[in-house]
Parts: sequence; structure tokens; C-alpha cells
Amino acid sequence: MFSKIKRILFFVVISFLLLADARGMEKTVLVRVAVLREADHFIVYTDGRYSFLDSASGQSLSEGVRLRPAMVMLAKGKLKIGETVYDKERIVIEPRKDAMMGVNNMHFRGSLTIINNGGKNLTVVNSIELEQYIRGVLYHEISDKWPLEAIKAQAVATRTFALYSLDKFAARDYDMTNDIYSQVYGGRSAERYRTNLAVRRTKGEVLMYKGKIFPAFFHANSGGITEDAAELWGIDLPPLKGNIVSPFSIDAPHYRWKVNLRLKDIQDKLNARGYHVGTIEEIKILERDKSGRIRKLMVVSHDATSETLEGKVFRDIIGPNILKSNKYDVEMKGWYVDFAGYGWGHGVGMCQWGAYGMAKKNYDYKAILSFYYPSSDLVVYPE
Repeated sequence: MFSKIKRILFFVVISFLLLADARGMEKTVLVRVAVLREADHFIVYTDGRYSFLDSASGQSLSEGVRLRPAMVMLAKGKLKIGETVYDKERIVIEPRKDAMMGVNNMHFRGSLTIINNGGKNLTVVNSIELEQYIRGVLYHEISDKWPLEAIKAQAVATRTFALYSLDKFAARDYDMTNDIYSQVYGGRSAERYRTNLAVRRTKGEVLMYKGKIFPAFFHANSGGITEDAAELWGIDLPPLKGNIVSPFSIDAPHYRWKVNLRLKDIQDKLNARGYHVGTIEEIKILERDKSGRIRKLMVVSHDATSETLEGKVFRDIIGPNILKSNKYDVEMKGWYVDFAGYGWGHGVGMCQWGAYGMAKKNYDYKAILSFYYPSSDLVVYPE
């Protein structure tokens, strides 16, 4: 009997050691997210034990049970946290036992690196494990009330885009920003039960093309057809070739839109960006791409001068939340102009409202990803 118990205990111990070893072999992928850039000052705090470390040497500068709200600023070009001035370029705030860290009203997991940008301003970078990063993104990119299969598709696209950025921006101080120009990231404050569930159920899953990670772009509404990434960024890959007719987003929010703008306001915005535009007489669409989006347009002034712009540049100048997409018609109305368009966003990759529509029709997340990223492979990273 005693011998049998010993054998059982032996196998339990061995199993535990093997499991621990396997977990130790899992690749920990850290994402560096710039949560503040070019800041003059901000407040930082923790709700548990922490250490201040010199980023260059790893040397501990100070530690405590809890960091009460402290102002971070520059004092004669040096980094000042609370009442202490540090002659260091970068200081890492390392929490203990998953203590929460705060920057102003944002809460984060992982660690924070405060960077003194040559005595001019400050950058704050949150270094966080990949899966935790995804948890901090999803709520800001897709509703946690949506069908779970749509949220899972978003989780895979978000994870894929993050890994692509890690490789592309390895030489920079951060891999991602926390805004629409990267992926909207809210940290620990943005975690919700159903979005966290989608992350767990797709853990490690990413999209690849011929064994390589690619930028799995996504947008709110395709306006009925997706865009070719080559039109915007010169990326020529089968999963991002676009021109996919997407009936699933028709009649969803932002499928159709219309905005009336004053020509003088458009003139002022163009002149502020270096274009020489007089009183605008007409805005002419010169060329569209295969998806119907504007490739080139011309702004004609009353003095017969004109400026020709790429559609994507014009939209950026006017404002991407004003001209919601590059797929629109123009109607001149005296001193005003109507833009009537379709969709919201650049149109490349997965249409989020299309994913919602597919999930409502009982497509699973794999079918959604296959539809919007044709020729891609869904794999576990690292394989």
C-alpha cells in the first residue's frame, strides 16, 4: 500500500515538473505600447509594491509598498518623479505580484518605462505580454456585446497586427501607439468578460501568408466592398488584395453617410497643408480604383488654378472622421459642397460590421477570417 502511494506521488511530481518545464519553454512575447508621447507632465501611481529601475543597468533606484499619485515632469532637463530628480534617461516602474499601475486616468498591467526625450518632453511605454495586450485592445475596437465569433475574429486580427508591428518597429522605442493609427489600447481599464473570453479561446492564434505574419488590417464598415492595400500603402499580398464584395455590412451603421461642408473651410485646410488654393469653384473626381474609392481628385479655384491630390491625402487633410471613407460622390452647392459616401475607414482587410453580420448568420470566426483574408492560414504562434 505504501509502495503504491509512493508511485502515485512520484508520477504526480514528475507530471508537475514536466508541466512547469513546458510552461517555461513557452515563448513570452512582450508588446511595447506608447501610451503617452511628447508629454510635458503626467501623474503616475500604483496600488501595490513596486520598484524603480534604471533601464540601462537594471539597477534598483528605489522601491515601496505603494506609489501614491506623483507628478512626473522635467526639471532643468532632468526627470523628476514626485520630489525626486533622477539623472537617468529612462526609468522603469516594475510592479510586484501584478500590482496595477496608473498613468493619469489609465490603468495598466506589465511595466512602465518613462523616457526623457533629451530634456524636451516625455514618453511613457507600457511593456506588456501579448495576450494581455490583446485584452486591453478589444473593447475599444469592437463591442463586447457583439456575437462572440465576431469578437474572436477581431482578437486574431489584433494579435496578428501586433506581431507584425513588433517585427517592423523593433528598432524604435515602442512597437505600437494607443490610437487609431495603430490599435486603440486602453490597458487594464478596457478589459471586459466577453472580450477576455475571446482572447482565451483564440490564445496564440494568428494569420500568416506563406509562413509569414502580415498586417491584418481592419476597419469599421467596407461600404459593400473592401480596398486593396496596394492602393494605400503599396502592400501587395493576396490576403489584402481587397475588392471583396461584402453584403454582410450593408445597412449596418456607417454603411451610408453624407456631410455638407463649407468650401472656405476646405480651402483653409488645404492651404494650411501647403497647397495653393484660392476660392474653390469645383471639386472634380479624376480617377477611382477597382473598389470605387477615389484615387485622384482636383480642386479648381475661381482664378482657374487647380491642385490635384490623391484621394487618401485629401481625406486625411479634411479629417478621416468627417470624410468617413474614400468612397463618395461630390455635389457642388454654391459656397458649400455635399459628400455622400459609403463605409467608414480605409476599407482594407476585415470589415468589423461585416464580421458582425456574418456572426449573426452563424458563421464562425474561422470562416470570417477566411472570407476577409483569403489565402491566409490560421496557425498558433509560435508553431
